[in-house]
Amino acid sequence: MVTTTPEAIHIHKIILDWCSPQVARSMLDDLDFYVAETTDNESLKNSIKMVRKYLYERAEESLMVTEEEKAHTEAVMAEQRGMSKERDD
Repeated sequence: MVTTTPEAIHIHKIILDWCSPQVARSMLDDLDFYVAETTDNESLKNSIKMVRKYLYERAEESLMVTEEEKAHTEAVMAEQRGMSKERDD
């Protein structure tokens, strides 16, 4: 039986409830290397690869959000600095 997308997302959520994203990625990397790449069980292989894919996509998404927040904060601070210089003149 093939794992569905909602099932993979649910597994992904449970893993992240119990360990950090970094530990979860390491665990899924090991599962992929030691289990998925060696098993003949296509369902198990696909399940591991799906969950791993969602973990990495979320990590990339989190990185993008962090970068956007940092850029926004820097822009706001630059604007505030500019406003304070105008008052000092």
